Amino acid sequence: MSVPALLPFAAVAVLLAAVATDLLTCARGRAPTRHDLPVAAAGIAVALLAAGGLSIGSPVVAAEFLAAWGSAFAVTVDLVVVLVVLTHQLPAAKGLVVLAVGASALTRIVLAATGVAGVAWISALFGLLVLLAAWWLFRAGESGLPHAGALSLGAIPAAVAFGAFAVSATGGGSVVVLCANLLALLGAVRLVRLAARLCARTTDASVGFSALLVFLGVKSLLSGLSGHGPADDAGVTVLSLGMALLVAALMVITAVRAER
Repeated sequence: MSVPALLPFAAVAVLLAAVATDLLTCARGRAPTRHDLPVAAAGIAVALLAAGGLSIGSPVVAAEFLAAWGSAFAVTVDLVVVLVVLTHQLPAAKGLVVLAVGASALTRIVLAATGVAGVAWISALFGLLVLLAAWWLFRAGESGLPHAGALSLGAIPAAVAFGAFAVSATGGGSVVVLCANLLALLGAVRLVRLAARLCARTTDASVGFSALLVFLGVKSLLSGLSGHGPADDAGVTVLSLGMALLVAALMVITAVRAER
């Protein structure tokens, strides 16, 4: 086997080691830390640099990688939102979040390596459950995120579902897709920690997160009812990330104004 043929497998090995190291570090360390934002941003920077490097040799592969990473990262952001809601104020939140992200990573690895069939009915059912969770969260009013209680048991099943959604949206059976999904998960636990810290400083966090859950639930429900599963195009990816960034920006502004 030639050196160029080994490069994709070497990239997979490096990314597997990076994700595993990040999960182990988060499991052992205290939350939050000053390294959370740089590590989360590093995953985005590496993905963009990888797409730029691939474009030199093969623009088609670069476009495939960037599209796969964008869709996988959008699903990871959705996962972060759900994990924050399900693990907020939970004493064992750190361990549960690490296990959930690890379960999502394992699901993505298995399905991306073997290919995945459509998961339309799972998407529709998941959308209904998310809409119910959004209603429960909205009823909490503007007193911050409530304790999820028994709902926190759904963190790992939700992470597995998101893993299936990510690979279904990007198409399984490709080393490029596997690398994109691993990069999209790098720093996911840290994003949960950052978001949880922000929620603690924002009194009306339940309103913003319920809006995000409604968007996520409707998207999953419609994708399932259409029979295509959670296959995201560029427009849906941009809209998903835009919604999350908008809510995050509003929460930051609210937190800053509350401190003044």
